[in-house]
Amino acid sequence: MPEFYQTATVYRGAGQVALLEKNIDKSLLDILTDTDAGKMPLKNLLNSERARIQGALVIHDGKVVLEEYPGMRDLDKHSWFSASKQLLGLTVHILNEDGLIDLEKNVNHYLPEYDSDDWKRIKVKHLLHHVSGMDYVETNANFMNPEHLLSKSITYSLSTRHEDAGKSQFDMLKNAQSYIEPGVKFDYASHNTQILDFIVERVSGKKFEDVVSERIWIQAGMESGGHYALSAHGEPLAAGYFASRLRDFGRFAMLFTPSWNKVANKQVVSDSYFKKVYDTSYASALKKGVETDKSKYFKHSKTSHATYQWDLVFEDGDLFKAGRYGQGIYVSPATNTVVVFFSSVYQNQLYFPGFARQIVQQKYRLKSL
Repeated sequence: MPEFYQTATVYRGAGQVALLEKNIDKSLLDILTDTDAGKMPLKNLLNSERARIQGALVIHDGKVVLEEYPGMRDLDKHSWFSASKQLLGLTVHILNEDGLIDLEKNVNHYLPEYDSDDWKRIKVKHLLHHVSGMDYVETNANFMNPEHLLSKSITYSLSTRHEDAGKSQFDMLKNAQSYIEPGVKFDYASHNTQILDFIVERVSGKKFEDVVSERIWIQAGMESGGHYALSAHGEPLAAGYFASRLRDFGRFAMLFTPSWNKVANKQVVSDSYFKKVYDTSYASALKKGVETDKSKYFKHSKTSHATYQWDLVFEDGDLFKAGRYGQGIYVSPATNTVVVFFSSVYQNQLYFPGFARQIVQQKYRLKSL
């Protein structure tokens, strides 16, 4: 990412690296996966030319049980794409608990510049749960329409070094309009996340990357810094353009498990977080979304809802968030397991995240019962 874009660093600080103990279990490679890439053992999926998995990491009970790099080196940094929305989701939760963000407040309470009638009825919680009803939903039709706000804003935000910046994301999104009442439909939209980024900066008085560094990255004993791509106007693209090493992705995921103390000296993800994430107030909204319900990629699994920027919350309490070109974070608090992976799927033509849940179900969930 730093080779193409201006970037902002999320610093790891000067503390000790949280070393990850290893207890490699080669039998995991023989687990039978059933995904859109086909039915095959995990070892075959890891080397599938269609899936193009670059790295995969499984951590159980605080120990690395699988670490594979089919397409990258262990010190390389790979984009999380939208899986990084969990950094934003957790940050908003932390600031909410600190009293800096009220999820029931309207957007224009924090961003007075967003003073249209449409924005005045959108609450922070609507952005956080992807039920804003604003007309920048990530459908293929909107992406491919050069006149649509989504297409225009993505184009401007991805201006590379020395390109004409055009308008800022902040100014472009002020003109967004509603297409449905807020709270009705789960419509996945990265601009919900981006506006939350603006709110984080406004209430904290700091750059978003510095807030993430202080509240999360420094706390978790990361081995290296992370990098947010910046728009040509210097806005961190919190909606998904973040990169780190795979092991640091795993350390972040561990913060949501009982093994959080293996990487952090204090609890970053509070117990109240899960009470809020498991709330089903917007459960019906998930099934009404347009091109956004990812439950079809998890065969024979019961999903509940989507909230706090997670794509799916399962009935058994597991959590999943995908990145656009085949990245993912799967957290199973009940079995104390996380699966994180990087991929570079050609033109986003294949989704295969079900393998992460299949690892948990076949290897660890039965043992936890």
